[in-house]
Amino acid sequence: MVVIFAFVIILLVVVFSIPAIATAVSRNVVQNLDRGPASGSIDQGMVEGRLTRIEEAIDAMSLQIERLSEHQRILLGSEPPQLEEPNPQRTETQ
Repeated sequence: MVVIFAFVIILLVVVFSIPAIATAVSRNVVQNLDRGPASGSIDQGMVEGRLTRIEEAIDAMSLQIERLSEHQRILLGSEPPQLEEPNPQRTETQ
């Protein structure tokens, strides 16, 4: 029971921290874009590279959250049990 409780706490921390991290990163990107060079030219290659890395990081985090939630469903028994195929070699005696 303690293991499940600890797992749920960790899952909640992860789920609530991702939007906070994404918000902080996006604000930082917007502020950097607003404070750009005085000449008004922004290196679009650098911006595209950063945005690509951010997208990949968010995708990786979402996959990890999906895995955690799947493990939680299995631990808590939310999924129906897997049915075993009947064994034709086995005979029942009464």
